[in-house]
Amino acid sequence: MTGGPGIRSVLTLSTPDLSPALSAYRHLFGAGATSAGWHRWLVGATLLMLREGRDQPRLLVPAGDLVPASIATDAYVDAQTLLARRACPVLTTDSISGARTGVVDDAPVGIIEAAALEASGAGTSGEILGLDHVVMSSRSRDGALALFGAVLGFDFRLDHRLSLPAGGEVQQLFFRGAGAIVEVLVDDADGPAISLWGLAWTSADIDRSHTRLAAAG
Repeated sequence: MTGGPGIRSVLTLSTPDLSPALSAYRHLFGAGATSAGWHRWLVGATLLMLREGRDQPRLLVPAGDLVPASIATDAYVDAQTLLARRACPVLTTDSISGARTGVVDDAPVGIIEAAALEASGAGTSGEILGLDHVVMSSRSRDGALALFGAVLGFDFRLDHRLSLPAGGEVQQLFFRGAGAIVEVLVDDADGPAISLWGLAWTSADIDRSHTRLAAAG
């Protein structure tokens, strides 16, 4: 299920030093739009939201993706109930662009009432077509499988070990969900159990994107 403007996922980012981050995203995607302290860009089927703060970056999944429309009475409430039953309670936070929003404590994910989102006027993204994949880091393979596979219902596509040029290897898990690929790097180093590590975007003309961004510094 998608939101009114066809939104498949929402990414929320925050930084205590907003100015350089805002400048970088405006170079990447264009001017965007601003409301209620959020700067936003609609990039393909992904709504990217940026504001000042220290909140954990999160990937928000449309609540309707978790509950079949044929049985849903209130997709947001039904999804919240479902995740609680899966031992992954969702804490409702401030709404985003009029849409009810909830986050999972200590995890880089949450749910959003995508059907209520007002993304009109969020700006265009030029030759950047959309979100290709989200990169997460996890201390545990089983923890990543539980969160993305069992709790959120993402399609688990591949478990791969990549040899590194300098020696050693890294384990990669690939899921498909929220309109994108979610890649999880399994790392047993100290740090959050699961965290959002990076974003990759699809360009219709990679040479044009490189030239444009290099010229912007």
